[in-house]
Amino acid sequence: MVIGIIYDENKAECFEFAKVLEATSRSVKESDHAITGVSVSGVSDCAKTVSEADLLISVGGDGTFLKTASMALSRDLPVCGFNLGTLGLLTEFEHDNPEEIIRRLAKGDYVIEDRHVLRVQVSDADGNIVFDEYALNDCVLERGTLAKLAYVTVNIGGAFVDNYPCNGIVVATQTGSTAYSMSSGGPIVEPGNDVIVVTPVCAHFTDGRPIIARADSTVTLSMRIEHESMYVSVDGHKNIKFGKGFVCRCMPSGMSVRVIRMDPPNFYEVLRQKAEERRRKLAR
Repeated sequence: MVIGIIYDENKAECFEFAKVLEATSRSVKESDHAITGVSVSGVSDCAKTVSEADLLISVGGDGTFLKTASMALSRDLPVCGFNLGTLGLLTEFEHDNPEEIIRRLAKGDYVIEDRHVLRVQVSDADGNIVFDEYALNDCVLERGTLAKLAYVTVNIGGAFVDNYPCNGIVVATQTGSTAYSMSSGGPIVEPGNDVIVVTPVCAHFTDGRPIIARADSTVTLSMRIEHESMYVSVDGHKNIKFGKGFVCRCMPSGMSVRVIRMDPPNFYEVLRQKAEERRRKLAR
């Protein structure tokens, strides 16, 4: 097994910890021949590491994990993460005991949790697909900075839902329910409930309630009134400007990210702990 380590190169501590993981992996390799190699790279230039690895480890925050998971999806690789970010809801491990984690990875002492992803396609006014990506967390159609109010039409499963006067719409997976969707007033979805959450962002009047749709639904977003500054963002790092006559479809992909879990704790306890950690970090 080749371990691939991908780190956030914008933070020196992530690079330093990636080197610690590399040295630890090479040390474990001497005693546990299940590890045959180690590859390390920054998240912005990791194609070689992804092509060589049998398992990926992200070092950073949730953003680094999402980028790593996106690349893991292309080869159906299992993925886990060490949290060196602010919140780290997606990252399984803290950085206090790397040797034990590496040894357990080498022994296969973990379980795989499949996290379903959405396929997000944006087509232009002529029906041509101009954007085609996968979302582990969410797809967001949102107005640009200081732009005027947007009017977004939402259809679910081919049925018209409503025209929303709002700042935008978040279409989230179960995994993404604790990200931007939650910040916008959406529900927290416990792992194992494969649903799609549709949450308006700062909806005007009283028609901004979030919707929980079936996992096999296709959510279609379009503009009721054309807007000069709208963007589609997938997992916070893949983006396209939403032009006149464009349509965004968020649909089941039939694919999932294979997330490594070790002794998974109570989901709600993790939420409380992470929230408290975030408060402490921001107070420094």
